[in-house]
Amino acid sequence: MKPSTETVFFKSTDGLTLEGELAFPPFSPTAKAIIAHPHSLYGGSMYNNVVAAFWHGLTQQGFLTLRFNFRGVNNSEGTFDEGKGETHDLHGAIRFLQERKPEKIPFFLIGYSFGAYVVHNAIPFPPLVKGTVFVSPPNQMLPFDFAQSRHVPPLLILAGDRDSFCNVNQLKSWRTTYPARLSLQIFKGTDHFWIGKERLLLEHFQNWLETLDPE
Repeated sequence: MKPSTETVFFKSTDGLTLEGELAFPPFSPTAKAIIAHPHSLYGGSMYNNVVAAFWHGLTQQGFLTLRFNFRGVNNSEGTFDEGKGETHDLHGAIRFLQERKPEKIPFFLIGYSFGAYVVHNAIPFPPLVKGTVFVSPPNQMLPFDFAQSRHVPPLLILAGDRDSFCNVNQLKSWRTTYPARLSLQIFKGTDHFWIGKERLLLEHFQNWLETLDPE
């Protein structure tokens, strides 16, 4: 059996209608994941290569997986809101996926570039979120601050050493400020866009999953 997909529409927590795609594994899902896309004003959408790699790859691994367009992108209502409104979008996606699959299976949030910033803004997370992933968090351009964060799940950060939007030294310093366990993987010779290297992201995500405490 092959995974199946469905176009879905749901509400942000401030009332906008958002467009997404839900992918169902061939059998009963063992986990859930939401993937947040890069910057809306620079061509970011749920069809981005990194987002697509996670969306397809995790579904093959048994995840019920949702990707969606932030406000103002393609068929999602609204306009770009510099991360503030997009945080409402992500919370709406979490609520939608939990209503669609309320069973208590592990729940993960994955953000790429600007999407990582939005995931960061969504702290504190509902207790159901077991782990988060930041791919290429653009900390050279946007503020990430964990000083006030509490009750957050383990975090995996994946970044390249040639990423002009990401300060690797600052990523390393987050190990002392993030209140939960943080795992950091820096990829040599890799820039912000991961062209041709998407498979590595999935491999490291899977390795990280195996280190987490079982439910």
